[in-house]
Amino acid sequence: MSRRFVWVVAVLALSFVAVLIFTYISTFGVHRSLDQGVWGAFGDYFGGILNPIFALFAFLGVLSSLDLQTRQIKQLARDKHADEILQVIKDIDARLTKLQETYVGHTSGIELHITHMVAESERVAKGGAASSTYKSFVQISNEPGAVLEAAVREMAMQIDTMCRFMQSYPRSEENSYAPMIDYYATKASRLTPMLKDIGILSDSASKFFEARAAGTSRNKCDVALNPVQG
Repeated sequence: MSRRFVWVVAVLALSFVAVLIFTYISTFGVHRSLDQGVWGAFGDYFGGILNPIFALFAFLGVLSSLDLQTRQIKQLARDKHADEILQVIKDIDARLTKLQETYVGHTSGIELHITHMVAESERVAKGGAASSTYKSFVQISNEPGAVLEAAVREMAMQIDTMCRFMQSYPRSEENSYAPMIDYYATKASRLTPMLKDIGILSDSASKFFEARAAGTSRNKCDVALNPVQG
């Protein structure tokens, strides 16, 4: 309860008392008396008017307290839901990181992994020419039964799942995501150019992560995991 609210209630209460005293004096005048009956009538006058008013204030205070408790309970449930979604997103991020360590091949004595192909796809997406290694990677990733095909297919499914969970994450009053969600969305969006080149990323997830990377959040992902063939 804020100090300003307490002051407002105090001022209102004193105002009611002042109005009652003014009304009483203007109606009956000022006559000092030692008669107990006069004082009893004076008390009945004040009590009969102020008691219901103060009782109403007390009732409104109880309603306000219940409303505040209800909102706090809803906020706790909202925070718990958001935390559960965040834990799922973190788990998906860990899985994606592990999948990027999948061995692709080697060149000039250097081992290549999917993480190198991710960087190459970003370069190609910016207008660079695709290397022979990257072209070979894309081709092998479309061969059923290949180790790389299984790895990138799993990555696409994890990206689609992350998309759905991010869409269900509670947003702020400004319709924006929490910074942590923006971080994981931006991180996952780096994988979308490669998955699109391979042709296994759903259109809905592609739009969502492209929008997040561009700083918007208007696109929503579908529930079904329907890969788009390139």
